[in-house]
Amino acid sequence: METLQKTGSLLRTGSLLKTGSLVKSLAQSLITPAEDTAPAAPVVYTTAIRSTGSLGESLTGISLLATQLGFTHATETLYAADCHSAAFHADHAIRAVSLAVECNPRQQTVSLAVSGLETQDTFDTFQAVASALFGDC
Repeated sequence: METLQKTGSLLRTGSLLKTGSLVKSLAQSLITPAEDTAPAAPVVYTTAIRSTGSLGESLTGISLLATQLGFTHATETLYAADCHSAAFHADHAIRAVSLAVECNPRQQTVSLAVSGLETQDTFDTFQAVASALFGDC
């Protein structure tokens, strides 16, 4: 088998030389700028109002309005240990946004958060939900 002297090392001609070229070509093709594959960061829009409504009234109204606005997937209501406050959560049936509403009659507050991955869609949804739940408050 024929050999070649190159920069102090021996290279064999034939199949090893072809394999070396293939490996070098493959290595060069892998040295490309990395694409940004990081997932998009979620966004959250939130607001709160003062409310003197009872917990039951608040949750009933929130549940009804959330359903009308398309938040019908994975709905849940979580009550505090003392049952004097609660949180309502739901995902939108079609769009990639989620709703969270916290009701705390003792503190006389109802807070609203809409989260998602697409900024404009999440903001538009937030405005629609805030308007439906809170009106012009």
